[in-house]
Amino acid sequence: MPVTDRELLDLLHGLTAPDPRLREDACGTVTDWLSAFSPFQARLLAMGLATAAATEPDPSCRESELHALGELADTGFFGAESFEPVERLDRNTLEPSEQEYLAALRELDR
Repeated sequence: MPVTDRELLDLLHGLTAPDPRLREDACGTVTDWLSAFSPFQARLLAMGLATAAATEPDPSCRESELHALGELADTGFFGAESFEPVERLDRNTLEPSEQEYLAALRELDR
């Protein structure tokens, strides 16, 4: 079943919520709904997730955002330009799993 515009807005709101638990829940919803997103919705979410991850102060949330972005990237609905903000992350401050997500995103660009 396709994701409605209202559901998409609610999901974007969750990804930008002040509460880190809500942001992590929204990331889980993205991965749960992968097959329901249209190409437009996937691109919009990818840009939101990339921007969120690039500015995320909570390491656990950042990992969830990068994971959701990687899963969403596997849909093939968008290219590297949609996750450009994560290129600004300082890799020296990232956990090994986060570095792996970034490496996987770079591979998609090749």
